[in-house]
Amino acid sequence: MKNLIIFGVFIIALVMVQFAQAQTVDEVIDKHIAALGGKESLSKLKNITMEGNLTIQGADISVTITQVHNKLIRQDISAMGMNGFDFTTDKDGWSFMPFNGMQKAEPKTADDIKSSLSDLDIEGPLCNYVAKGHKVDLQGKEDVEGTECFKLKVSLASGKTQTYYIDPSSNMIIRSKEMRKVNGQESEMSSDYSDFKVVEGVKMPHSITQPFGTVYISSIKVNQVISDKLYKPE
Repeated sequence: MKNLIIFGVFIIALVMVQFAQAQTVDEVIDKHIAALGGKESLSKLKNITMEGNLTIQGADISVTITQVHNKLIRQDISAMGMNGFDFTTDKDGWSFMPFNGMQKAEPKTADDIKSSLSDLDIEGPLCNYVAKGHKVDLQGKEDVEGTECFKLKVSLASGKTQTYYIDPSSNMIIRSKEMRKVNGQESEMSSDYSDFKVVEGVKMPHSITQPFGTVYISSIKVNQVISDKLYKPE
């Protein structure tokens, strides 16, 4: 009987630990969503257009990123007198990068499209993550450039995994990591976010640093009229 009681207490303790962790995960996420501007403000974002620039090996590159909620994610790039693009919709995807020697637009593979579908979600996977079929695991804290951040592992419904690092003082994501295909090979892509400013009630980063350089965002517009041409390989 004593052993049964001990076993029962052990099981209850395990359940309570898991429940406490779930509460902790949701607490971190709730504070992050509130810091962004809240669910109501996020739900009002139908589309976002960001314009920015970066410099790579002395070359000035202009970047325009267009995102339509659950319908489109597109990057238009201008450099060295050439214009390229890469986009994914909820139906297909195309890429044209003349800087890499491409002569014409090419359709994306089914795997590439599937990998990019999560990028269509303007709200981000943490907002209403349970309803979206995602799972989030709090993996303690980890140092990010001197800041002890909450580390969240996000298992998306699509099967892809992302990791977010949230600064507990600002409750903002300051780093993310995920596996991406670069030149046909899988590699970990790390992105750092800073210079947050409020745009139409939502806090957004105006500086995004990736391994190839830092994109400085000069303009962010929301809920604009989006041309149908952006959904086509033109």
